[in-house]
Amino acid sequence: MIILMPVMAQTARDFIRMGNKAYRAQQYEQAETYYLKSIAKSPSFEAYYNLGNAYVMQEKDSTAFENYKKADSLGTTDPMRKARNFHNMGNIWYAQGVGSMRQQTGNAATAFQRAVDFYKSSLRCNPDDNETRYNLAMAQFMLKKNQDQNGGGNNDQNQDQDKQNQDKQQQKQDKQQQKQEQQKKEEDKQEQQAQPKPEQKKDEMSNQAAEQLLNSAQQDEKSVQRKVNQNQNNKRRSLEKDW
Repeated sequence: MIILMPVMAQTARDFIRMGNKAYRAQQYEQAETYYLKSIAKSPSFEAYYNLGNAYVMQEKDSTAFENYKKADSLGTTDPMRKARNFHNMGNIWYAQGVGSMRQQTGNAATAFQRAVDFYKSSLRCNPDDNETRYNLAMAQFMLKKNQDQNGGGNNDQNQDQDKQNQDKQQQKQDKQQQKQEQQKKEEDKQEQQAQPKPEQKKDEMSNQAAEQLLNSAQQDEKSVQRKVNQNQNNKRRSLEKDW
């Protein structure tokens, strides 16, 4: 008769061990799965911290940082582990600051300042950590460098921007003035075309006067002719009557 032994349920600690084994084998996605199973069983500082490390190795820094924060919120009695957690959080912000400077996007100074703060928190837990002390010095150096560059650069940039704005405004005013002058020239030209020139007006008046004089002369001629005809008729009638 075969007696079946009950399968022992795996504990949260078992999943952490399995995750650590996969992590050392550079199977980071598999390690992530085991750490998540451990957290589902029983959330712990170590599970969140190790999960954060697995995300860092997958270049998922923002997700890693969130898990480091969860580890810190749960806390640990081991100051060395707590110091390492702060150290890793500082590393994420330091990398973000460097990336912002290279790509000239985001706020590098803020990232370096956050890195400085986390490195200091790490050293409070473990003052003898030379690696963290070195990283802190680098973060402080990069923070100052970024602030100095932005300080001078911003002034120069602002001056250049002001000059560009002034030039654009002047160009705009010049264009408006040229447009107004051109418009005025067009209006003057149209007005000149609409009104006859003095010489033309004089000629037209002379022609009109000549036509009026001609009409008047024709009328006078007709009037004289009528008078002549009338006198002749009167004489004819008188002669006829007398004869």
